[in-house]
Amino acid sequence: MTDESILRGHKRVGKRFIPPMKQLPSLKLTSYVNDILPELIWLGLINDRLGFIRGARFFEKIVTAATNVAGEPPYKNFALVSQLGALNATQKKSFLCELSKTDILEPLRDYVAPMILLYDDCPIEFIGSPNANYRKSDLIKVIRDCVGRHIDKYETPGIVLNGTILLARLVAGTISLQAEMPNFNAIVDDPASEEAKRAAAFMRANALAEFGMLARCVRVSASGEHNNTQ
Repeated sequence: MTDESILRGHKRVGKRFIPPMKQLPSLKLTSYVNDILPELIWLGLINDRLGFIRGARFFEKIVTAATNVAGEPPYKNFALVSQLGALNATQKKSFLCELSKTDILEPLRDYVAPMILLYDDCPIEFIGSPNANYRKSDLIKVIRDCVGRHIDKYETPGIVLNGTILLARLVAGTISLQAEMPNFNAIVDDPASEEAKRAAAFMRANALAEFGMLARCVRVSASGEHNNTQ
């Protein structure tokens, strides 16, 4: 095969050759590190405190509370911190009441304290500050260690984080799994197994597709087009 045939369809820009897929005008590539991880790292903070299994149960209560108050928009996924931040004022107030009923509001404030206290305009700052006092240096270390632990999407913490996007849909009841789905428990129970690798690949692919779909819905909504998706 000649170099010419290999590069057929590529567009040359200076010394770079751009493949055909990247030339599509509406195509926006999604990066796990730059796009998805910042939306999910709050769940990483929860998992770091509770572990994967207890963290998942804690997250299920959050999704249930958010789903109860959010109404019908089908594109919302409450694994993404921006989706929680997009609740309106009335929904946010009701959401906090729901969290209080299940006694998880105060723990949540504590778990995500690094985001609430370090970042201006954090989407979930509306949940309020923790009761405990923290040194800034300690908060910085917690968030830095959390990012470092979850930054590799092929390691168990990153895989689990990708899986929260799917878990949010399951808890909200907007999707259901078929019998032939991989064994997702293997990711934690037997991470080196082939079943775990298959489940991990499914979770990463689902997260990428879901995030891309949600991002498109938000862009379309912001532009005022296709308002029937609201």
